[in-house]
Amino acid sequence: MRHSILAAALLCALAAPAAAQPPVAPPLPAPSRADVPVARIDDLGKPMDLKANVWLPATKAAPTPLILYIHGKGGSYRVAGDRVARMVIGLTAKGFAVATIDYRLSGRMPAMLMDTKAYVRYFRAHARDFNIDPGRIGIWGVSRGGNLAAMLAVTGDVKALEGDTGGNTDQSSMLDASVIESPLTDMFANTDAMAASMFNDYLGTSDAESDAIVAAYRRHDTASPAWAGAEKIEAVNPVNYITKDSPPALLICAGGDTGNVIANCNVMFDKYVAMGADAQFYAWAQGQHVQVGPNIEDSAVAWLMDKLKVQAAVGAGPVARRN
Repeated sequence: MRHSILAAALLCALAAPAAAQPPVAPPLPAPSRADVPVARIDDLGKPMDLKANVWLPATKAAPTPLILYIHGKGGSYRVAGDRVARMVIGLTAKGFAVATIDYRLSGRMPAMLMDTKAYVRYFRAHARDFNIDPGRIGIWGVSRGGNLAAMLAVTGDVKALEGDTGGNTDQSSMLDASVIESPLTDMFANTDAMAASMFNDYLGTSDAESDAIVAAYRRHDTASPAWAGAEKIEAVNPVNYITKDSPPALLICAGGDTGNVIANCNVMFDKYVAMGADAQFYAWAQGQHVQVGPNIEDSAVAWLMDKLKVQAAVGAGPVARRN
């Protein structure tokens, strides 16, 4: 009897269809220009080259808008396994040039922001070399890249946060449109633990020092030795730089994001509203960190096309996806 049961189970196993395998992403298309050198920096004593990969539209015509893609922490400008990067690179089919950019590994601020500004100035200075329109430059940043995108969106040409990384200081770092996805926009809008963990990275503080900064801020204890740290964080909080003239921004958040909680989009959007600046806010209640679904992603592409004045081709559908 036992042998019969085993034999029957074996036959069922052989007859059952093979478990569905996740689709394999096709190879990333080769960049039009690879490893473009932008700057050489010192990252806490270690040399690092800031480079970019650039994808250009197949059709050579009038100068095109440029989208700079800013990866999340732990990624790189090579973006081989980055799903959102693949989608953004696909915008070349709609007439955009796309560059994937980088920033220092240490996470120090505002140096990390200055790294990204170096790219904006570089591509403006070399616009003719890439056939891009220096008056139509946008960004799409996710997670840590979303933090940087939020700062870039509102600190163009703020001298105290400009730096001279990569040179081209005669060029503006002002952006024309910014997609800010799953970001941190106000460090103190997050839980104490999340805020403190970012201070370790941004300022290089110890756990105890970071906890003290949070406590001083919550109590508004300006007499605390930790208050200087709170002021340093406030100096790199995007919400503190929004004005009525801030360039258009699109905020994207997910209700299920337990790290960079949706409050980050709420506070930045509210500040845009208060200042009378141009912003939109897209959210999916059930979405997760950098997982906001095709409806929002397609809408973000349409928003970029509108803000950067890109004409849709007749019969063009949603941007091609590579899962």
